[in-house]
Amino acid sequence: MNKKPRRKRESPERRLQRWLRIHYTPERVQEAQALFLRRDMVTFLTYVRDHKVVGTRSTGNMPLKAIREVTAQFVHPPILDETIGDHVYKLRTEDDVWPLRFLHILADVGGLLVSEPGRQWRLAPDVSAFFAIGPLFQLAFLLWVWWHDVNWLVAYEWAGMGESLPRGFEQVTLTHLRLIRSGIEVPFNAFAGELIEKTKLTWTAQSTEGWHRTLFLRTAIEQMVIDILASFGAVQCRYHDRSSPYEIKELDSFEITPLGAALLDSLLIQRIWQ
Repeated sequence: MNKKPRRKRESPERRLQRWLRIHYTPERVQEAQALFLRRDMVTFLTYVRDHKVVGTRSTGNMPLKAIREVTAQFVHPPILDETIGDHVYKLRTEDDVWPLRFLHILADVGGLLVSEPGRQWRLAPDVSAFFAIGPLFQLAFLLWVWWHDVNWLVAYEWAGMGESLPRGFEQVTLTHLRLIRSGIEVPFNAFAGELIEKTKLTWTAQSTEGWHRTLFLRTAIEQMVIDILASFGAVQCRYHDRSSPYEIKELDSFEITPLGAALLDSLLIQRIWQ
């Protein structure tokens, strides 16, 4: 019996060439150029370059004065102090400002920034390459860092799934997402349910009711996958208002954008542009 010849593994260079041929268009570059996440990252790194930022002694986080200064320059400045009734809840730590915390994680893990407790932050040598590459490559690099190097549980605010996700969770998620054509509306609960089943994602907190476990796991996928992709302009989401005094919006469905298709395909390429 004749064996089928093995397909040659595509080289990183050939894979990049194919990605450029399919996705590197003026439209995608323009979308990446305008995206607030990329612009805020440039603002963040530029601020560190131009100012003396000394990390807090306990965690190495950005000090409060610097947080207020840099986030004021973001495309959509986050609310730092919240008033509830007669009480004003003041900013306490960088951990309370997810848009900034997210940038800090990507920059630190991605080798763009060195931030240590009690020491002055400094830009790493690789940051010059990041500034030099085009906006679409910048976005692709940042998503690559998130997908392959970061523990996604940092994006989920509740404990209950242990210290790490099931082995291969990120790869299975990528496979599922790349099977979805851009512009096709996908019901979120069905997507999350399939991902939970395929990856054996579990809720480890023993005191939680069964239906609560499912809700928490879906919320985790929404925050770790869909919300992150939305910040990269990779998905468009549709919500409905849930009956609640807190004006909670519930995710109904999402669709992959053309920019999202380009970014998801770029995750198969090695970081040869760094």
